[in-house]
Amino acid sequence: MRFLLVEDSPELARSVRDLLALDGHGVDTAASLSEAEDCLAAAAYDLILLDIGLPDGDGRDLCRALRSSGF
Repeated sequence: MRFLLVEDSPELARSVRDLLALDGHGVDTAASLSEAEDCLAAAAYDLILLDIGLPDGDGRDLCRALRSSGF
């Protein structure tokens, strides 16, 4: 499976990414909503792990936008 991890804490993102990778999953990370949007434009993901409090906005807004677009 391919995951997008959206998390602004570098330590937490690294830990989660490493654990998922050990289980054989591909993981891209983004530290902000704008980085997440760039990743989503460039690749397809099976699952998005999305932090709510991000430096450039609320992760729930991205979730709502993705659901509205039929993601």
